[in-house]
This record gives sequence, C-alpha cells and structure tokens, in this order.
Amino acid sequence: MLSIAAILNRSGKRTGHGASWTRSHVCSLRNIHGISVYREGERAERGERTLDEAADILKVSRATAYRMVSSGVLPARQLCTGAPWIIQLSDLQHETVRREADARRSRRPISQDPVQNPLLL
Repeated sequence: MLSIAAILNRSGKRTGHGASWTRSHVCSLRNIHGISVYREGERAERGERTLDEAADILKVSRATAYRMVSSGVLPARQLCTGAPWIIQLSDLQHETVRREADARRSRRPISQDPVQNPLLL
C-alpha cells in the first residue's frame, strides 16, 4: 500500500483534505469503499500483463514494447501517470502486434502497402 501512496503522491493527487497520501490514508480509503487488496495472480486471471511481461512474450526489449504502445500498435492502458502499463494478453496475440514485434526485432520496417505480402524465410 506504500507503493500506492507513492504513485498517488508522484502524480500530484491529494486526499480530500489536501494532504499527501500515506499508507494509513490508502488503507482507510480502501476500507470505506470496500476495495479489496491485490492478491497474487489476480492480474493473470484477468488476462492482463505488464509492459515487461509483454516485452518478454513478444521477445522485444522493454523500450521497444513501450514504443509500440506509444505508437498505438500495442493497445495498453495506464490508470494514472506513473502507474504500470496494463496490456491484455489477447492484444499480444493479434497478428498485427506479432508482425510489428517481428519487424522491430529484425529492425526492418513493415511495408504499408496492403498488396505486398511478407516473404517468410
């Protein structure tokens, strides 16, 4: 919960009374609104992966995966600035994402011409 407080503070969020976030503030907010604590494996059950996990799956660097997110090739969401990028496993399995990862891995751009087929060797 300390990391949640750190993310909220880093992104400039304040409590309802204008104070910075602490562990006890986060605990109190969760109790009031009935928000359960994260349990190990919860993200995987929802089919979600982090940017690092997505990079491993696509066999590209973290920076390349981030560039794919920034360019819109790889759909991802971030709940707030500073929070981890969340990527759906189903998005990692799309052919366009796979082809783009292959092209970036080989450092050869994919042709934008729809009638040109890639030559698989």
